[in-house]
Amino acid sequence: DFIDADSEVERWIKISETRHRFASITYMRTDGLLATYHPDFLVQTAGRIYMVETKGSDKVADRNVQQKRRAAVEWCSKVSEVQPVEWEYLLLGEGYFYGLTHSGATFTDIVARCRISAAMVQGTLSFD
Repeated sequence: DFIDADSEVERWIKISETRHRFASITYMRTDGLLATYHPDFLVQTAGRIYMVETKGSDKVADRNVQQKRRAAVEWCSKVSEVQPVEWEYLLLGEGYFYGLTHSGATFTDIVARCRISAAMVQGTLSFD
């Protein structure tokens, strides 16, 4: 099961581009240029650390957001290989997130609906 038995949030932090340089992820933009991406938050539970990106609902499907998502999932996978705790990536669309929380969703519920796995981001980049 991909969700901790006890997924209650133990701590979280807003990522600062200048103070948390470890969370700098390089990705390829849709125009083929490399860029740097800094997700918004880290959230720790008893058994995992979640790298969380928030986006306006109209931006979630943007091709560059999808490229960032792909790079972040790979980054989390690599960090999980060398850390004693597993890392995962969540992409939260604003409208979807507020809809979940207003309906009483817990963090476990949000993770179940918003986590991004490597299988979900497989694909190819095309330059249209």
